[in-house]
Parts: sequence; C-alpha cells; structure tokens
Amino acid sequence: MDQERRSTYRDGRQPYQKGRRLGGGYRREREYVPVSDSTAAEDLAQYVLSVLARDSSDIQFIREPIDERRLRLSVTCDPEHTGRLIGKGGKTISALRLLVKSAASRRGKKVDIDINSQGEEHSEY
Repeated sequence: MDQERRSTYRDGRQPYQKGRRLGGGYRREREYVPVSDSTAAEDLAQYVLSVLARDSSDIQFIREPIDERRLRLSVTCDPEHTGRLIGKGGKTISALRLLVKSAASRRGKKVDIDINSQGEEHSEY
C-alpha cells in the first residue's frame, strides 16, 4: 500500500484514478504548420506511390485541376509496376485513396487518384 492507503499493482503501477490524466497537463489546441493548400494531399500521394514503385523514374504524375476544390492526380507508370501500386484486390490503392481523401478534406478539398499503364488511355477509379 502507498501513503494514501490505496493498493498498488504487483509491478508498482498505481491503479486508475478518476480525473487523473496520464500525460499530465492540459490538452492544447493543435498548431497547424502553414502548408500550401494545393499540395499537401497530392504530395502525400506522390511520395507513397513513388516509394511503392521502388523506381520513381518510371512514374509520371500529372495534376489536373477539375475545379477550385477538386483535383485529379493521374499516375502513368510502367505496366510491371501497376500491380504493385494497385495491390491485391485493389487494397493498396483503396487505402491510399482513403489517406489522401482525409488529408485533403482537412483543407476542404477533394483529390482523385487515377492509375494508368503506359499502354492504356484511362482506367476506372
């Protein structure tokens, strides 16, 4: 038992106390670092896709603004890297689209990602 007559756990930790925060201190408001509104989500997508492809020289990115709040990021790559970017059952590109969507929505924007092989014109997204 400790000084206040509360039992402790065997490893010496104190039990949970209502109203006590483990981090100590009060929660502060987030401080946003000024980032250009037009590039935050697109740069995230471009970075992740270039890392997934392993050879960034085979990938070309084209940013096509649709309107002031919507942008299409067209990715053209070598056909052997297309499967790597899309993933099994489209899980990789779906996860990336979700990340980019959440990053863009913080700025009030929408970003569409379109992956094309060099032999194709456009694929579904």
